[in-house]
Amino acid sequence: MKHILSILLLAGACIEVSAQKEVDLAFQADSVVLEEVIVTSQQREQRILDIPITLSTLSAKMLENTATRNLEQLSALVPGLNIRIQTPHRPTFVIRGVTSDEVNLTDQPRVSVYYNQVPTSRSSMAITELYDLERVEVLKGPQGTLFGRGAYLGVLNFITQKPKADFGGYVSAGLGNYNMREVQGAINVPILKNKLLVRAAGIYSYQDGYVKNLSGGDNLNGKNTFGGRFSATYRPIEDLKIDLLVNYQKDDNPGTAFMSKLYPNSKGEKDIFKYEASLDPGQTWFNKRDVLLSSLNIKYDITENSYLTSITSLVNNKVDHHYDGDGTVAPALDMTEFYDMQQFTQELRYNFSLNDELSGLFGTGYWRESGDYSWGFDPNEKYAVFPVWNIVKGYFPDWTSSIYPQLYGTPLIAANGKANYLDFLPGSFSGSATDVPLPSDHHEQINNGAISQAFDFFADATYQIIDNLSITAGLRATYESFEAKRNVSNNGIPSALGVLMQMSPNLFSAPIDFPDISNAAWAVTYRAGLKYDFSPQSNVYFTYSRGHRPAVLQYNNDATTANPAKKEVLNAEGVHSLDAGFKWTAQNRYWFDAGVFFQKYNDFQTARLDNTTMGYVTDDAGKATSYGAEVTAKAALSSYLDVFGNYAYIHARFDDTDADGNPQQYAGKTFRLTPEHSFDIGFTAKYNFNSDVQLLFTPAYSWKSHVWFEDSNDRQMPGLDQDAYGLLNANLALHLAKYGLTISAFGSNLTGTKYVIGAGNTGLIFGVPTFVPGAPRMFGGQVKYNF
Repeated sequence: MKHILSILLLAGACIEVSAQKEVDLAFQADSVVLEEVIVTSQQREQRILDIPITLSTLSAKMLENTATRNLEQLSALVPGLNIRIQTPHRPTFVIRGVTSDEVNLTDQPRVSVYYNQVPTSRSSMAITELYDLERVEVLKGPQGTLFGRGAYLGVLNFITQKPKADFGGYVSAGLGNYNMREVQGAINVPILKNKLLVRAAGIYSYQDGYVKNLSGGDNLNGKNTFGGRFSATYRPIEDLKIDLLVNYQKDDNPGTAFMSKLYPNSKGEKDIFKYEASLDPGQTWFNKRDVLLSSLNIKYDITENSYLTSITSLVNNKVDHHYDGDGTVAPALDMTEFYDMQQFTQELRYNFSLNDELSGLFGTGYWRESGDYSWGFDPNEKYAVFPVWNIVKGYFPDWTSSIYPQLYGTPLIAANGKANYLDFLPGSFSGSATDVPLPSDHHEQINNGAISQAFDFFADATYQIIDNLSITAGLRATYESFEAKRNVSNNGIPSALGVLMQMSPNLFSAPIDFPDISNAAWAVTYRAGLKYDFSPQSNVYFTYSRGHRPAVLQYNNDATTANPAKKEVLNAEGVHSLDAGFKWTAQNRYWFDAGVFFQKYNDFQTARLDNTTMGYVTDDAGKATSYGAEVTAKAALSSYLDVFGNYAYIHARFDDTDADGNPQQYAGKTFRLTPEHSFDIGFTAKYNFNSDVQLLFTPAYSWKSHVWFEDSNDRQMPGLDQDAYGLLNANLALHLAKYGLTISAFGSNLTGTKYVIGAGNTGLIFGVPTFVPGAPRMFGGQVKYNF
């Protein structure tokens, strides 16, 4: 690790910035300098050195040079960011160790995803295709005063290419292994000179799954995605600008390979890295999703130093997901889930600047989300009897010697169509054991609905105290309200196992009368920071901020027929965050950005597997602490070589005791999906054959230390963690400037590293955890034409 840090320090610094205009971070081959950068992270134009925030930005050029084609690859380029996607409709965003677990419809994100300043309130709304982008901004730490209530611990802001004054665009086509096919392009058309500009872009991306389902059907973990984007800029008068954006993505992907390590596939193989699964025969597994995001941004310049902005957005999101919950050929846990969500936002903001000493903004906003979430369960109880018994008795067998693995794959049914299943179960059960029918076609469904709203009032400003010292402060007050409802249905075929769960005639959820529940509260977030300039090329900053995640409204976790559902409200989660950093540039060729952070949490909301409700619930894990350091670096060493890299250290643990001094359940446990150490390092080597032909080679190696997949850090269930691993990616590109052509060859995971991207999942509730293997070696080629 010391060697990696030394390389980063010698490399100089990585420009990670945000800009209102398109910023090309490529180095000019003749002059070997970095371009001037203007940032808008504080919703107003500033130099990157003027921002007392830990932020990173990836330009379109950086994404192209590194052949970054998905969010997992993108996250490696940003220290402290980790993105995992085991199901395409629910990407997991992790900043500094904290995830956006969204178990209930009233759970709010910790990390907000924005598109051109428009928020998406949950991960299922994230448009994940990386095409026709201007840049990607990543801000770390509580950003509530600037970006809203959802920016509890960080923001990912995707900035798309805007319409330009000149006609132009590009088209590209690519092929690769696993039958990869991709076509994308964009066209920019000025309709009325300096008045009306439009831009349209689109992508179609297909790839066969890398896991074969031996039971038949499509390969798993594949891709079949279409995306389209239309944007327009209209200036009816000089001081008025209207931007319209319509962004659409449709996923029609094959299912996710939730695989068992306990039970072999039909070839007798338990190694998931053979990339062969045996899921329930005769079933069609799929991940389907539609996202439509529309926004209208109106900006009116009052004076040269002040303007009004209105941002209106509407997001529609549907998800349809069918998966095998136990990851075996036995049809025990057949699962479905369906989302239908709508979000509306409106923000009004006034920006001002006075005498170059005071600048800032204030405004108000409204956010509303409504939606329905249905969770379906189709167990074949002739197979499901044993995992259900695990839940009832808390029995988790020895995976290598127990009778459990031998019986799980065999239906418990006698010639008369009945089975005395209690006789087969380990341990004892109070009550008489009689022959009972075990249905194979029971179906039940839990339907949830929620309406969430928030009203915001906010202000943020920076004041220049003296020439070298400035102070920044901000405040946001929010009124939040949540309403939830639930009902349970079945297909009229009662569950025999429901008697064990006290849920009869259902298995998962009792058919009781669930009342509508609601909750509302005020919340305040704020920040304050100081920045001291040593020179125009370097400074230090110190920032304190408070973040707020709303109280969680949910039904109590032990609702049974005998114990009807009750309203449960978990305390709001809060964090006090301290950031300190140093930024430096030299000779317009070197940039360096280093920072440290300390974060203290109370009423930490964690996702916990609940054996009563047969799913994940949100729980209060008490107090927690995280601290760490982040370094980014980039340098133009010569006209032939650029280098870049980053490193992050994150120590994120649950405290030993709660606020009352009592021992905590997760005392000393590490936050899930949080590597303590991670880094990414690479370079771009350039060779100019002549003024029109250039060859670029960009390899990058990223590495992460050990991670847990559950906050419980469960060591009794083997495999719920991932050991340290590294991935090598590379891109080789030939630019033919005279013809506007770029021909490239790219590869990811070139060393064929075997790693897991998800573990536990629904099967963990029953003692049969499932695992999702990461992608093997991928490679392909692409031709791009700019016009």
